[in-house]
Amino acid sequence: MFESEAELRRIRIALVWIAVFLLFGACGNQDTIIETDSGNSDYETPQPTSFPLEHNHFGVMEDGYIKIYEYNESRNEVKLKKEYADDELE
Repeated sequence: MFESEAELRRIRIALVWIAVFLLFGACGNQDTIIETDSGNSDYETPQPTSFPLEHNHFGVMEDGYIKIYEYNESRNEVKLKKEYADDELE
């Protein structure tokens, strides 16, 4: 009987440690910030300034120009290929 009582005591101690761990671990300082947009703000969604193209090319919009770059993977190098004004493309 002494072995079963000792086993039950060890189980009880283990359960108490698990309960303490869950109580303090799960109820720790977890701050949750929820931001909502009510729809009446003047905030504009920023437009992306770069966009992917085909065959290791990508475009960047800056200062009223669209610049087309080529990326060379073997040399890890970016090279300007073409440059267009925004109003030329419309």
